[in-house]
Amino acid sequence: MARPKSSVTNTPEIIPMLKTVEQMSKYSGIGINKLRELINNREIEFVQNGNRCLLADQAIWDWYNRNCVRPEGT
Repeated sequence: MARPKSSVTNTPEIIPMLKTVEQMSKYSGIGINKLRELINNREIEFVQNGNRCLLADQAIWDWYNRNCVRPEGT
């Protein structure tokens, strides 16, 4: 007897390597306007793809490490 097809699949969610400004805003918690400002001021790495700017997760971490305020004494 054939097994009935299941509507639930066990395929993992695909997470893009590069994200749009809108996607990165949701992912990082940084506002869309702030991300666009960082891009326009060339303060964060990005890839221009047509009229879209794409950001890698590492770009956020690089920006974070350059701009975070460390506690005194460390």
